[in-house]
Amino acid sequence: MVESESFIKEVSEEVKRDRLFRVLNKFKWPLFALIVTLVGAVGGYEYYKFDKKLRAQKNGEFFVSAIENLRNNGQTVTEKIDNKLISVLVKLNEAKYFEEKGDIKSAAAAYNHIISKYGDSKFFNHYSKFHLYLMDPAKSLSDVKKIKVLDELSAPDGPLKLLALEQKLYVYMKNNDLENVKLQVKLILSDQAITPEQLSRIKDVESIYELN
Repeated sequence: MVESESFIKEVSEEVKRDRLFRVLNKFKWPLFALIVTLVGAVGGYEYYKFDKKLRAQKNGEFFVSAIENLRNNGQTVTEKIDNKLISVLVKLNEAKYFEEKGDIKSAAAAYNHIISKYGDSKFFNHYSKFHLYLMDPAKSLSDVKKIKVLDELSAPDGPLKLLALEQKLYVYMKNNDLENVKLQVKLILSDQAITPEQLSRIKDVESIYELN
């Protein structure tokens, strides 16, 4: 009985092996292709990681070179940088550099370049427009135009919403528009993203106008 069971087991194992070989033989080329694909994918991924690292290193070098060139020669070159974020950071450094030097025309040109080339990013778009508003390079913004610009920047999903609301507050304060002063103060204080520094400034306004 034991020998019979052993024999049956051996036959069963043999049948399984035979089926396996037949399956492998039938699908050997698809399996080979799959293995080649997997090896290629792994190799491709490794090359991608290496290439990404190399490109990041080159972009980093270009970034440092661009900033050094800005400090030494007053200009930057971003054409060699193939990373959008690094390119816009170089331009932001350029804009800030000229702004701090009092060269409003060059700073405005840099901010306008960012808006035209990288304006699809709401943060960089609003950041540049906010700085252009503060600089007012043409000194041509009437209070009506200022409110129009700030309405866009203080939209609910705007990254600089609170700063724009505060600027609107100052325009209304300048014009003694008490109703809108109250409204801006209320909007700013009700926003959980308010910073301690801004809270302090708005509380001062609240105290001056005796709004509390």
